[in-house]
Amino acid sequence: MLIKNVHIQNEVQTSDLKIENGKFVKIAPAIKAEAGEQVIDATDKLLLPPFVDPHVHLDATQTAGDPEWNQTGTLFDGIRIWSERKKKLSVADVKHRAKQAIKTQVANGIQFVRSHVDVTDPELTALKALIEVREELKDQVELQLVAFPQEGILSFPHGKD
Repeated sequence: MLIKNVHIQNEVQTSDLKIENGKFVKIAPAIKAEAGEQVIDATDKLLLPPFVDPHVHLDATQTAGDPEWNQTGTLFDGIRIWSERKKKLSVADVKHRAKQAIKTQVANGIQFVRSHVDVTDPELTALKALIEVREELKDQVELQLVAFPQEGILSFPHGKD
């Protein structure tokens, strides 16, 4: 693939970029396209490194209002409501919602995501689901998972274990 006439780091002069096997292999003022090569004209476009989302909760994404809305807007009420919603989690449910959120992130230039995942479910449903999502989407986004004991490590039997 060849991207032509793109601005890099807000430079006035444009450059061409050659991509092979998903990696930049050459940056120069005028690269000649090979026969049959995909060429993108990026005139007046700016090339930026991918964005990073350093803090998201993909296990809880898109659950607002289920089982109820947080009418007070407080963190404590949010935690209480999440505790109820968490009882309905399934691997399929978490994966579906997380993939929808990641699709939106990637479409907006995010390539690196750090998600906190609640590990106060004795079955670790959300963690299992997000590990699967991380593997399934590894060619599109780098997903880092942070164990997050939302209700405290000792909030359920054998939580410390």
